[in-house]
Amino acid sequence: MSNSTAASAWIRDPYRRRDLIIWGLAAGSAVAAMVSPARPVGLRAADAVWCALFGAVVPLIASRSRRMPLLWAAGVASVMGIGGDAIAVVSTIVLLGLMGMVALSDHRDRVVATVIGALVVQTLLRSPSFGFVGLPTLVAVVALTPMIWSAYGMAHRRERRAAAALLVATAGLVVVVATLAIFTLLGSRSGIDDGIDLAESGLTSLRVGDTPGANDRFTAAADRFQSSSDTLESWRTWGGRWVPIVGQHVQALRRVASAGVDLDESAATTASTADYRELTATAGQVDLGAVASLQEPVASAAATIQTALDSVAALQSPWLVAPVARELDHFGERLRDAGDQARIAADALAVAPDLLGVDGPRHYFVAFATPGESRNGGGFAGAFGLLTADAGRLEFTDAGTLNAPRAPSGDPYAFDPPADWDERYGSYSVDTFLGNLAASPDWPTDAGVVGQLFPQTSIGSPIDGALYLDPAAIAGLLELTGPVTIPELGMELASGNAERFLLQDQYVLIDGNNPERKELLADAARATFEALTSRRLPGIVEINKALGELVATGHLRLSVDDPDIEAFLDDVGLSGRWHVPEGSDHVSLRWANLASNKLDSFVHRDIEVLSIVDPATGSLTQKVTVTVHNEAPPLGLPTYVIGNQSGLPSGTSQNILALYDPHQLDSVSVDGTTIGWSVETEFGGPVYSVAVEVPPGESRTVVFDLHGTVPAWPYRLRVLSQPMAEPDRLTVRVQGSPGLGPEPQFAGSVRGTVDVGP
Repeated sequence: MSNSTAASAWIRDPYRRRDLIIWGLAAGSAVAAMVSPARPVGLRAADAVWCALFGAVVPLIASRSRRMPLLWAAGVASVMGIGGDAIAVVSTIVLLGLMGMVALSDHRDRVVATVIGALVVQTLLRSPSFGFVGLPTLVAVVALTPMIWSAYGMAHRRERRAAAALLVATAGLVVVVATLAIFTLLGSRSGIDDGIDLAESGLTSLRVGDTPGANDRFTAAADRFQSSSDTLESWRTWGGRWVPIVGQHVQALRRVASAGVDLDESAATTASTADYRELTATAGQVDLGAVASLQEPVASAAATIQTALDSVAALQSPWLVAPVARELDHFGERLRDAGDQARIAADALAVAPDLLGVDGPRHYFVAFATPGESRNGGGFAGAFGLLTADAGRLEFTDAGTLNAPRAPSGDPYAFDPPADWDERYGSYSVDTFLGNLAASPDWPTDAGVVGQLFPQTSIGSPIDGALYLDPAAIAGLLELTGPVTIPELGMELASGNAERFLLQDQYVLIDGNNPERKELLADAARATFEALTSRRLPGIVEINKALGELVATGHLRLSVDDPDIEAFLDDVGLSGRWHVPEGSDHVSLRWANLASNKLDSFVHRDIEVLSIVDPATGSLTQKVTVTVHNEAPPLGLPTYVIGNQSGLPSGTSQNILALYDPHQLDSVSVDGTTIGWSVETEFGGPVYSVAVEVPPGESRTVVFDLHGTVPAWPYRLRVLSQPMAEPDRLTVRVQGSPGLGPEPQFAGSVRGTVDVGP
């Protein structure tokens, strides 16, 4: 018989033809499984192989199975497929139809059984995850085990022997390569741990300005990571990369080691070539060439860190054992910290030349304010100056008081008020009295007002931005410059005495509301900025240490017209912009002086915010309690400090307390007595205001009760602080929110914005 005749006879055999169809269906199932989203290992090639094997073997097993185990597997798969992708949904619908057909049939059709097995595969591989880690896999095993047992019993003896031999060989190979890979992983972890520790030490050295030490530690860390990387890339892990669960761990540590090498080599190069300790100002001159030389290496380091962070983030897998998962999380946290610092440094270097006038002079209005007479945005601005930056050269000019500048005609300046300004701050008459410029809690809004009004004054000129400083900020600057002498007083002003002197002592030294005293803040400001622009300043590390908290607490703020620079200032918090993250709740209490005195440096506030949320309904009740302590003396200080214009006893604090809160206010009480309130709008939400009088040596407790709805889940609350002369003492409690216990989430002195929530 010829070959063609034999082949024709083979094909005409119905059993042979059936087997051919079954193997064809299994092959098609294998191809479809290869392109499924299932990732048993996390390595593309290995995932394709395992999915293909699963896709081929299950239909072959199904072809031998009895009806009840087959229906059981199809039923479980149909339930798991609900909510899966489009293919899973279609497979589920077809499965249900075939299950009905099989249940009603009197005989078992192996081709139909194979189709059911192929559909079970596609449904299981594309079903959504649910429950604890591994539960979908466990359910799939439960679904398939009866079918596998049934098929084994129905198979021919030679098929059972072949299947058993293949299973034993495969299992043995998997155990061998997995064991070898596991021991290799265990041996490499110490090097990775050492590399992470050395990298953290390098970052610490970099923060304190020890660039040579940072370079040494980064180089040593790169060596440790490289050694571990070489081990993990060796032949000993090749097989383990293809084994589920083991493969995820091999991939995770390979990526960590590789990322560590790149990171630390980049960091070592940056530390050795970009010594930012030398970046400073000498005699008012910043070397823009030095700034430019730092831009590329720092930007490159930031990009390398971000690449490593993306790589580590892609490795997160629920199959990782706890020690490796913790190691990845720890490494990721360190990367995020380092990445944030590198990104900010790169952005700062990118905008610094423009900020410092690389393309021409830039003029910045400098407001010197005192929170002793508080405004919503800080304090009354009694003095000002102009800071000019030209090609890196800083010059301070025209310091004076803001009582003097007037429009030549004496009429109000032309003024286009920002949104809600007239309603909230019309009584401040800022268009004739610029000292009230810190009216709004949003410094960019206040800076925009200054930008409109100052050029119209008798000594004004166009400005490119506005800087806010108060006595705490001046004390911080004096920490950088060293003491300065105030010739008019024959005294030395230093970081240790500047804040108290400017808040209180100056009013005693030069009594009353007189021109000599009003010039004193301007004199102190002029002397401080002349020192800044004439002396050699310390390096960037010391500058950041001295000014960082002042920026966080709002005592030092800068807003500019250039949108690129302003975006950077927003990012680092220097702009003083009012910002509530989308989906967050917020609370802010602002204290504004009504008596035109300087009593607020004697005022202390204890604030408690209690938010009770209901996860079932999304409702919220909120209680904001403010206890105001007035420690001003009734006598012994000038009337300008402790007097008032309302006929109240000397030393009485008279202020407007404004609550920024998006919820509905139900009641306000002072020391238990219900009072009325006014409501206005700012930043798109309500502002509730009450007048509060506190006699000297006494306290008043104001309670706001509100209700509303949770803006988004999970519940997050932001408390925005006011830069007071004395920082607020704050307690925040959120109750009812999942993951937050009954104890206060924050309790202590406020040093900036406070965020509560996951």
